[in-house]
Amino acid sequence: MKELAKYSGAIVMLIGILVLAIPFFQGTTTNTNLIVGFIIIIEGFLGYLYVNNMKKGSTLSNIIWAILLLIIPFIIFYFAKKKAYSEEELALYNE
Repeated sequence: MKELAKYSGAIVMLIGILVLAIPFFQGTTTNTNLIVGFIIIIEGFLGYLYVNNMKKGSTLSNIIWAILLLIIPFIIFYFAKKKAYSEEELALYNE
C-alpha cells in the first residue's frame, strides 16, 4: 500500500490519459473532454510532485499546495503522502 501511495499522482495522470484516449477512439472528442483530461493530467503531475517531496512543509506551503491542487485533490494527495512516508523518514530527510 505504501508503494501505491507514492505513485498516486502517476495513477491520476493515467486516468487523465484514459479520459483523453477513450473519446478519441470513439470519435467523440470535444473541447470539454480535452479540458477535463488536461486538468486531470496536470493535477496528477502536481500531486506526484507533492507526494514525493520529502520536505515536511509548513502551514503556508500546505496552503499554497492546496490552492495549486484545487483543494479536494490536495486532501487526497496529503493523505497519500502521510501513508507513503513515515514520520521517521521525513525527520531523517529534514535534519
